[in-house]
Amino acid sequence: MVVKTFHQKNAEKNTATPSVVTDDSATFAPKTFYHQQAAIMDNSSSNQPKALFKPNIQATIETNDLALVNEAIIRLDLDDHAFSQSELNKAILLKSTIRIDDASYVTDYGSEASQHSESILNQLNTITRTDYADGVRSYLAKILEATQKVELDSLRTNRNPSFFDRFLRSKVNNKARFMELERDIKSNMTFCQNRLNQLKKTQQVFSELFSKNEQQFRELTVYLLAGQLRLEEEQLALQHLPEQANNVFAHQAQLDKKDALSRFERRLQTLKVLRHTVLLRIGQLRLEQKNTLTLIDQANEMLNLMIPAWRQQIMALFSLSSSDNNSELYAQLAATQESLNKQLLSLS
Repeated sequence: MVVKTFHQKNAEKNTATPSVVTDDSATFAPKTFYHQQAAIMDNSSSNQPKALFKPNIQATIETNDLALVNEAIIRLDLDDHAFSQSELNKAILLKSTIRIDDASYVTDYGSEASQHSESILNQLNTITRTDYADGVRSYLAKILEATQKVELDSLRTNRNPSFFDRFLRSKVNNKARFMELERDIKSNMTFCQNRLNQLKKTQQVFSELFSKNEQQFRELTVYLLAGQLRLEEEQLALQHLPEQANNVFAHQAQLDKKDALSRFERRLQTLKVLRHTVLLRIGQLRLEQKNTLTLIDQANEMLNLMIPAWRQQIMALFSLSSSDNNSELYAQLAATQESLNKQLLSLS
């Protein structure tokens, strides 16, 4: 009996001839992620998943049809709007989907565009009813009242106020009284500037209103064009239908068709009135914006230019001695105060 050691066993394993695979079909192929995915796709090729959605089919206008549509735009008085190609395509597609026989559809036809009006009017009322503009005018009126208390003749001659003026304290004719008045003016100017800053922020809303108003005008125009084209087609087809006096059901169907067309025509008239209202609203928005911008510009001029210049001239008048010639400065101050009071009076 021969006992083999551990080293002899290892030597036999290392010298053993490995078995060679001669079958070409059994070649080594690592199963990577991509090979597994390919195998799965091959096995499921017979059962492909369905698409989640189908693309929308957009209507296109041929050259001859485009000429007819442009002629219809002029005939229907819709040429005050420049149609884009996408809007023309949308109108043609909408025309083919109109359900005149559906009473609910006719009632809601164009309601998507009509809903913008309420939002636009609410925003416009929010701008016009804010107290920012009224606050600016109110504080400017208080500043006007303060400037009218300054008595230039007394300031020029440096005479002492009379007993009546001292008792009523209605006139400002010395430096001490003017310093008290100036504190009130500065306080009112601060409050007025705060209201003015809030009023400036409302101008951002105007750009949104113009955009919404234009969008509604475009949508209503597309609805009207599509509806009018479809209405003319249906009316023309109804005229060529023979009268069905003997067939009661066919005759009633023709009467129902006429009623449906009349009802759809009334709906288009309503949309046409709404479109005209939207067109007029553009002028209203422009006027409101113009008035607000005018108030902002004039108030800025008052607070930042006119009132500081007027205060500086009065303080310069107090700095003069009794021997100095103050005629030129007084004339300039009188002109400044007169112009200031006129503008404040017009704003307040």
